[in-house]
Amino acid sequence: MREGVVPLIGPKELSDLLEGPEPPLMLDVRSDAERRWAHLPDDRHVPIHLLPRETAGLPHDRPIVTYDHFGPDARRAAELLRSRGFDSAAALEGGIDEYARVVDPSLPRYPDGQAEGGLLLQQLPRPGTGCLAYFLGDPVAREAVLIDPGFDTGPYLDALRGGAWHLAAIVETHTHADHLAGHSALHLATDAPIYVSRRSPAQYPHRTLSEGEAIDFGSEELRILETPGHTLDHLTLRIRGSAFVGDTLLIGACGRTDLGDGSPEMLWDSLIGKLMCLPDEVEVYPAHFGPRHSLPTRYVSTIGFERATNEALNQPSREAFVRYMTEGWPPKPTDFEQIVRANLEG
Repeated sequence: MREGVVPLIGPKELSDLLEGPEPPLMLDVRSDAERRWAHLPDDRHVPIHLLPRETAGLPHDRPIVTYDHFGPDARRAAELLRSRGFDSAAALEGGIDEYARVVDPSLPRYPDGQAEGGLLLQQLPRPGTGCLAYFLGDPVAREAVLIDPGFDTGPYLDALRGGAWHLAAIVETHTHADHLAGHSALHLATDAPIYVSRRSPAQYPHRTLSEGEAIDFGSEELRILETPGHTLDHLTLRIRGSAFVGDTLLIGACGRTDLGDGSPEMLWDSLIGKLMCLPDEVEVYPAHFGPRHSLPTRYVSTIGFERATNEALNQPSREAFVRYMTEGWPPKPTDFEQIVRANLEG
């Protein structure tokens, strides 16, 4: 077992425990759709968005090992359980995918990179900056969208060329203040249009987006929600059961509002009036992760999990949220104004 904030159990160690005299309870925290691919025998299934209100039915006198596809949701679930008194809760390292590879090759594995119904969704973390970009693709039409690409466009261009993808759109969820964006370089390399909010003061060639509009690529579409607050020009992008929320909602937190034209009042309205109206099972894909941003090293959450556990969302009133957002923040990055200017100029 590897210790940390949440103990991690490797596949071989788990196999030994399951064959022992006191096997742990295996808790599958994936969605119903994912569970249909494969699951471990004699387990229990509680999707992670339901877990905060389903812990009462779990045993305190038996070790619990949570699992998902690759591991991050299982770690979040085990962390929640431990915070609620399940002291022996641990997570399966590498998820059921690694367990199938190492221990039980008879377990079906997910198709590479595929989400429901064939939509390709790839999360592209940049560990040095704590930023996340996203590649969405229709594998039949070979049309793709890039969301919040970073300044180093090489990996994106390699992926496009290697998969014979046509880049249909480059989308910025907002004007970034902490890193240089790659939209203009990608536009020059691919001629793909750049989409930004109608409220953006961008000075480069672009197309604007408003509430309720959509970006089509292949047979898919990204629906637009306007979610100002972190910045005035902030957008959230919806597709199927996923929401690409930029910095409006982060895992366990939300984006600060003091780097330009942000507003804590508007952010509260966007969080409570827009995002918290989405179903609990909607997956949340933020633009940042990790200690560089005082965040957990996690890449995805759900609306239900954040609703139950996110400190920012659990402020008792709009006024309390405004106080929460205006007190105790670290100093502003010294170069954020230059970064904003560079990103707006392209």
